[in-house]
Amino acid sequence: MERILTLNIGATRLALAEFEVRPGRGPALLRYTFGELPEGAAESPDTFSVELEQALRGMMTASGIHPGRIYVALSGQMAFPRFVKVLAEGDDKMREQIQFEVEQNVPFPLSEAIWDDALIGQPDAGEQHVMIVAARSDLVKAVAKGLLNAGCEPELVDVAPVALYNAVRFNYPEDEGCTLVVDIGARCTNLVFVEQERIFYRTIPVAGHTITAEIAKQFGLSMEDAETFKCTQGLVAQGGAFAVDDPDVDRLSKVIRNVMTRLNAEVSRSIAFYRSQQEGSAPVRVLLSGASSQLPYMQNFFEEKLQVEVDFLNPFQTVGYPTDVDAEQFGSDAFSLPVLVGLALRRGLTCPVEISLVSPEIVARKAFRKRIPFFAISAAGVIVFMGIWLAYVGMLGGIYEKQSKEVSNQLSDYNNLKSKYADADEKATEVKELADAYGTLLASRDTWRDIVRAVDDSVAGISAKGNISKDNTAKGKLWVTKLVPKREGNALQGITLSVSVWSDSEDDFAASGKTIDETVIANLAKAEVGETKVFETDNIVLDRKGGSGKVDQTQGQVKKSEWMTSFDITANLSGVKKAQPKTSSNRRTRRR
Repeated sequence: MERILTLNIGATRLALAEFEVRPGRGPALLRYTFGELPEGAAESPDTFSVELEQALRGMMTASGIHPGRIYVALSGQMAFPRFVKVLAEGDDKMREQIQFEVEQNVPFPLSEAIWDDALIGQPDAGEQHVMIVAARSDLVKAVAKGLLNAGCEPELVDVAPVALYNAVRFNYPEDEGCTLVVDIGARCTNLVFVEQERIFYRTIPVAGHTITAEIAKQFGLSMEDAETFKCTQGLVAQGGAFAVDDPDVDRLSKVIRNVMTRLNAEVSRSIAFYRSQQEGSAPVRVLLSGASSQLPYMQNFFEEKLQVEVDFLNPFQTVGYPTDVDAEQFGSDAFSLPVLVGLALRRGLTCPVEISLVSPEIVARKAFRKRIPFFAISAAGVIVFMGIWLAYVGMLGGIYEKQSKEVSNQLSDYNNLKSKYADADEKATEVKELADAYGTLLASRDTWRDIVRAVDDSVAGISAKGNISKDNTAKGKLWVTKLVPKREGNALQGITLSVSVWSDSEDDFAASGKTIDETVIANLAKAEVGETKVFETDNIVLDRKGGSGKVDQTQGQVKKSEWMTSFDITANLSGVKKAQPKTSSNRRTRRR
């Protein structure tokens, strides 16, 4: 048992159904629903896929139908049919003739078309009847895109008249002679001639919408009100002295009859064309289908005009349908379901006429899906090969395992001995580093004392105009707020100190022509212990911005506030060799 979906795409109406199908048996309807498309949606392929996707998603959600493999029928107005004859020669010759007929008869460039053909009946007098159906590729691709976006995989794209033909052949297998199906939809009427194995159809642009438009015109109503008036009060007036008590309804019935008379004229012309040009027979019966065929007295009208037996097409004579639905509602909806039944017959059964306008992209997609089992077989072969290879590798592993164990035992003994030596060497290195660190600290004890003294003399010992004195004139007005050693490893390389001065005392301690930071740097450069300079003269620089409080302005690396000036200085010790000496100076000066 398999579940498939069928979709009939009309100009403004969609019909969707879910069927249960089994090979060699007729399908059974599970559920169905209807939807609407915006006016003229199919005329714009660029947006049609979006409109179709949204409508289809809404229909599936409302009806509980899940996405799946779907069979699609296009409206008769969306496809172009042509019935031709070719010489009944070999297959290759016939294909060449059909290709020529397509090039001659399709009314748009073949590069913009998707077409298919079907042989009609048996050869007669050395000639074979052929039906050619073509549609614009952009429309078919838009349909496929909308279906895929809605989660449905398109299996084939048929046309509604052909699906009707297959439905009639399946449900009326015993009927002899020519049967004419009059399928009156919303925008067009499909006339399908069914005569044994032969098919001929035409699409007439006179249908339910034509009736509604004429009612709106004659009664001065909107299209919505005219449609409601038609559906609730509409009927087809009969000839002679037929009249209705309600004058509005009587007038309405005559308006509808006038439109149906126009349709009947097209039906009569189509019958004449079928008999003269297609060598067909006159219809012996008419089957009505489509939502608009439900208008009261429609059957009587065609019986009067065509003088043949007229009945309603029942697509469920040999097709199963759900029994738990509202019988009256289903009886009304059944008029819109024959195309869906004809599509469902394409799955599991061989139909008399089969057309598919599937886009090349979908064909390639289906072909790839068919190759998936071969990919699986290839993958299984690779897995088997890998299994054999792994078995071979395992066999080699067993051969070398014994040797590997012997080597591993010897290597383990060696690694144990090596680990003991490595532990002893590591401990010796740690002890040596600790001893070196203590030695360095002891050696630098006097050096650090000299550094502190030199800094104190250079900062706290500044007297007026930057001179050095021993009376600590600057104490309490200019001071060192931080003194941090610079090290490389355990070796002392220099210092970083932060200096602050009250803003109102800055000019008193600055040397002539210099700022306070330049004065401190100059004093540090002159600092000596004995006759040896403490710091490298060229490596005393402003290090970074310092200070705190609300900042009014910042010049260079000196930070000024309303009440204090702060700066950091980096000074390298004289005579100390650096591991990576700097190649450029970071010194920046500030002039007032």
